[in-house]
Amino acid sequence: MKDPLHSLLSSQAAKIDSSEIRKVFALEAGLKDPINLSIGRPHFPTPPEICESLIQAVHDGKTSYTETQGILPLRERISQKYAEQNGFSVSPEQILISSGTSSLIQLAFMTLIEHGDKILLTDPSFLIYQSMASFFQAKIEWIPENFKREDIEKVDTKNLKMILISHPSNPTGHIYSKEQLLLLAEIAQKNQSILVSDEIYELYDYENCFISPATLYPHTLTLTGFSKSYSMTGLRLAAAAGPSCIIEKMTVLQQYTIVCAPSAVQYAGITALDLNMEKIQQAYKRKRDYCLKVLRGKLNFTHPAGAFYIFAKITGKDKDFVERAVREKNLLLVPGYIFSSSDCHIRISYAAEDGILEKGMKALLELV
Repeated sequence: MKDPLHSLLSSQAAKIDSSEIRKVFALEAGLKDPINLSIGRPHFPTPPEICESLIQAVHDGKTSYTETQGILPLRERISQKYAEQNGFSVSPEQILISSGTSSLIQLAFMTLIEHGDKILLTDPSFLIYQSMASFFQAKIEWIPENFKREDIEKVDTKNLKMILISHPSNPTGHIYSKEQLLLLAEIAQKNQSILVSDEIYELYDYENCFISPATLYPHTLTLTGFSKSYSMTGLRLAAAAGPSCIIEKMTVLQQYTIVCAPSAVQYAGITALDLNMEKIQQAYKRKRDYCLKVLRGKLNFTHPAGAFYIFAKITGKDKDFVERAVREKNLLLVPGYIFSSSDCHIRISYAAEDGILEKGMKALLELV
């Protein structure tokens, strides 16, 4: 029976369904001993230094509201990180702290996008980008992820307001080359568009080829998250850095939505940025290399230079394949259609313990 209050829902809200990835959480809870290669969640625990810093902040009474833009010591430390690790300079006043990159993406859309504006996305792309474009009634222009100049030249750039990339990519692990980033900068400059670079997976750069677009194009909004790099998914902490007028307006909008990132977590974020995560990075590189060795020649996929995903092509419909994987092997995967116009891919997450990963690869090969 249809809920009589359904008619009260806005037309924008009605266009957005629950994430297929979140549905996997519910599915996992109902399975006994599932082999979960679906969720984009680091398998390692939050480093103890971060936990201790968080606990100390609570004991010190740092549990009240902070200024909306975020505490100055964290913004100063992030400014330093960008200069030393990413190669571009922004002042602490050009940085906004928020509760996760998803919140920052929403704030960026609220700040920049109006009905009828165009957004340039790659196919495939992270599912929240399409959902936000739909909610804000923007039109999407698509280019393939391995785009070249001829693909860019086919884009109708009238009313192009935003170019949005996941870099490294969720779901494929692709890292955009300098040549690709320069092409995006060129089209952004030509159309006075903002380039938004979602860099939540920047730690996972296995071949040292990652470049922040902000080093090439000044009108870049860079999104940095703590969830994946430091296993802080539930603590909800991220930063945006970019042109002052955009950061200022995103901060104003945050006053009426998120208010501020959790105060104690912000202090823990300072500690996180001082940690050496090389062992974790190398562990995920080893997991990636293991999966590539097992799957190469069996499945076709974009070479995953970063993140912790493999986006593999399968025979038949991806949704049917994912359902069969659960039914026959207790194996949880994510169907590719939620990221792409194609419906014949699966996203595999290798952010798992070695034993689970080995079971998952064995089950996957039996399925294909």
